[in-house]
Amino acid sequence: MLTRDLLAYRTVKGKLRPTFVDVKHEDHLALAAGLVQILEHGVGETRGALDEAQGVLVGEAKKPKFARGLVKLLQDKCSFEEPGDAAAGLRRSAFHISAAVLRGLPDDAPLALYLERVAAGLPAPLDDCRARLYEDLGEHRRLLRSALPTPQALLERYNLAQAQGLVLYAQRLRVRTGTQSQLELRKLLRWLKFSRLVAEVTRDGDEWVLQVEGPGAILDMQKKYGLQLATFLAAVPLLSQFTVEADVDIPRGAKGTLFLDHKDPLRALDRSALGHIPPEIEVGLAALADDRWSIDHLPELRHTGALGMCVPDFGLRDRDTPATLAVELFHRWHRHALVRRLDELDARPDPGLVLGVDLSLTRDDELGARVLGHPQVFTFNKFPARRRLQPLLDRAAAAFAVETPKRPKKASSTASS
Repeated sequence: MLTRDLLAYRTVKGKLRPTFVDVKHEDHLALAAGLVQILEHGVGETRGALDEAQGVLVGEAKKPKFARGLVKLLQDKCSFEEPGDAAAGLRRSAFHISAAVLRGLPDDAPLALYLERVAAGLPAPLDDCRARLYEDLGEHRRLLRSALPTPQALLERYNLAQAQGLVLYAQRLRVRTGTQSQLELRKLLRWLKFSRLVAEVTRDGDEWVLQVEGPGAILDMQKKYGLQLATFLAAVPLLSQFTVEADVDIPRGAKGTLFLDHKDPLRALDRSALGHIPPEIEVGLAALADDRWSIDHLPELRHTGALGMCVPDFGLRDRDTPATLAVELFHRWHRHALVRRLDELDARPDPGLVLGVDLSLTRDDELGARVLGHPQVFTFNKFPARRRLQPLLDRAAAAFAVETPKRPKKASSTASS
C-alpha cells in the first residue's frame, strides 16, 4: 500500500482521478527492473545498504515520486530480520560503563585513557561493540527473503495501489457491472466477504449494483475500514466490465468523487480460478464443520426485502437432512446494514438465513435487545464459534427433518404341504 505522500492524482471539478503509468513504457520498465534486481541479489544485505543502492536509481529517475512509490511496494514484499534484545542490552551496559568511567576521570584526561577504561568493562572488544551497538535499528536489519514481482507486474501493482490509496479515505464504494459471468460476480462477492464488508446488492436492468456500506459514526474504525475497502478494490478488476465511484476525503488534502472503470489500467491481484482464501479464514471455517455439517464456501445469493440481495459469508449443509443455512456476518462498522437486514427479515422471513453479529454491536441497548432476542441471530467475537451456532443448526435440522414413512413388513410365505 502507498502512503499518502506517494499518491499521485488530479482533481477536476470535484472528480478525483489517479495518475496511472504506462506499464509497457521502456523507461518505466527499466527503472522497475533495476529496483527489483537490487533486492533479488540483496539477501543478507542490510536495509540501509539496499536503501542506498535503490536511492541512486530514485535520484536518477525523471519522476522521483513515482520511483519512491515502486520502492515502497517492493519493500512491502520483503522480510527483514527481527531486532533482538542483544543490542539494547549492550547499549544499556555500554552507557552505564561510560558514565561510570567519566565520573572517575579528571577533567583533563585524554580520550585514549577514557576509551581504554571503557573497553576494559565491555563484554567484547571495543570495535565489535561499536559495530553492534545499534544493529537493532531498521537500517541494520538484514534482508531474509522476498517475493518479488516481475517489472511489469510491479508497474501494474503501482497503478492499483494508486487507486487503493485514494479508497483508503473513502466512506463508501459503489460498483456497477453488466458482467454476464456468474463466476466473475461470485469471485468479487467472495472477496467482499473476505474483506469483512457488507454491500447492498441490487439489480438495475441488466446490471448489478453493489453499494458498500460505510462505517457510520465509528470514527476510530475509519482507517481499518479504509483498508478493508482497499482490499476489496483489488478484486474489482476481476470483472470484465465495471465502474467504481467512491466518496473520498483525504485529510489535509483533496476531497471529491473517485471514478474508475474497466478501461483503466487496473489488474486484480488474484486471478486464480475461484479466488484466494486467506489462511486464517480457511482455518476458522474448517473449525465450524463436523461429521454432520459441511461448509459451503460459495453459497448462492439470497433475496432480501423487496429488491435487495444478500451475500452470505458462508453456508452450512446438513448431511442427514435437506437443511442448509446461509450465514451473513456483521462486524462492528455494520450497524446500519444490520438494522436494515433485521427489518427485512421481519418483513420477509427467511428461515434459511442466519446472522452473525459482532458482540460490540450489542453494546447499543436498543440494538442489543433486538439481536439477543432474535431466533435467527447469534453473536461472535472476532470469528464465529461452533458452540454459538449449534442451537441454530439444531433448530434448522429439526425444521427440515423429513420423516420417512415406515414400510410394512412383507409377510413371509411358507409352502404348505
